[in-house]
Amino acid sequence: MRISKNSKVLIVAAHPDDEVLAMGGTIAKFKKMGAEIIVQFLGEGISARFEKAEFNNLDYQQATQIRKRGAEKALEFLGVSKVIFGEHNCCRFDNLELLDLVKEIERSIDIYKPTDLFTHNPLEVNIDHRITYRAVETAVRPKPNTLLNSIYGFEIVCSGNWSFEGQFKPTSYVDISSEMEAKLSAWNFYEGEERPFPFPRSVEGLETLAKFRGLQSGLLRAEGFQVFREIF
Repeated sequence: MRISKNSKVLIVAAHPDDEVLAMGGTIAKFKKMGAEIIVQFLGEGISARFEKAEFNNLDYQQATQIRKRGAEKALEFLGVSKVIFGEHNCCRFDNLELLDLVKEIERSIDIYKPTDLFTHNPLEVNIDHRITYRAVETAVRPKPNTLLNSIYGFEIVCSGNWSFEGQFKPTSYVDISSEMEAKLSAWNFYEGEERPFPFPRSVEGLETLAKFRGLQSGLLRAEGFQVFREIF
């Protein structure tokens, strides 16, 4: 993983909070190194908790704003200022035309010209995560003079652990032993998203996964990634 002060990293996530759950420590480390980080969310991350008839009511609107403010605060804390908020309905990406998502991602690649890209992996329960992976896979198809040096897949602590078949298998690890507190602090900005342990999306859950990935890599705490493409 070759990240430096000259790197421009695009993170394509289905929903606000995926970026912190998957790589909050890595974002903090990359910022320390001087890299530029851009985060693109394709969906709003809330509407799955509501019936379609409730999408215009006050509770839904307030919940959406709470999630968005959480993302803004978390990313500001991590030093990320470039954020793209999508509005696609949560857990309903399968109702969209894949090409539309591909074009949204291609647009960000064209505007920001990232050197490296991080996104979901295809082995998660959440349909939006899997479709985001597919859209990215299409958007980053090899072209002459491409600027992308690397493409990595990340994991979401809950969705990734619930799959019956196929488990995420990291091939690259980032040492976040010194950045774990920053990850947890960023996570705490997402109001109402934490649930008590042993639910994976909890402070203890995040700590457990970081230590487990550390066990696999000889580190105190780590975040794991799968290499989809690297160019040297």
